[in-house]
Amino acid sequence: MSRAIVAPSLSDLRTTTFVVVDTETTGGSARYHELTEIAALKVCGGEVVGHLRSLIHGLSPIPPMIVTLTGITDPMRSLAPEEIEVLNAFTSFVGDAVIVGHNLSFDIGFLDAALIRSTLPPISSRRIDTLRLARHLLRDEVENFKLATLARYLRLRTPSHRALADVLATTDLLHELIGRLGAIGITTFEEIDNLWIAGRTRKASFTRSPSPALKRPRSATTPTD
Repeated sequence: MSRAIVAPSLSDLRTTTFVVVDTETTGGSARYHELTEIAALKVCGGEVVGHLRSLIHGLSPIPPMIVTLTGITDPMRSLAPEEIEVLNAFTSFVGDAVIVGHNLSFDIGFLDAALIRSTLPPISSRRIDTLRLARHLLRDEVENFKLATLARYLRLRTPSHRALADVLATTDLLHELIGRLGAIGITTFEEIDNLWIAGRTRKASFTRSPSPALKRPRSATTPTD
């Protein structure tokens, strides 16, 4: 359950209300597969102020590989709430908070697909992807940016391919990344946006073709992505 929160300045990362979300699914395609579980933590000022967790009833059987990975079985889902009930609870829980996830596009893709199937509007909340932030802030420190790798390196809580465990790890990661952003003077969404704009500008400067007067002999072109 959530308690009342005084709305902070929307741009200040240190006082913004976040909803950290993770989903489990029957496969990798939001078009062909279903949600099986969702968990979300509402955090503000470094404190948990609300939580949501539910298995989700579905029609498609869970493939054995996914059962092995997550431990979620069809009998576990059989008595779970219907998808639309969970979606309504989740969107109400989010409210005007900022949504956070690790590889968030995966979770948003499944949630939006489910919302559209239920004739509900897709998610329009402002969002932060800890995967993208970690790639920027930790690019010289870790071998990859999987949640489990980052959790080991930063000594966070351990993810386990269950929604709640992964949300706890992602929440820890979010706070670590906000701390690192603050250490380099970044405390607002606008300044994070400027990071991405600056990154795109630098990339363009490296890949832009030379002017005609400076063109060198014909050579392989530089990839743009």
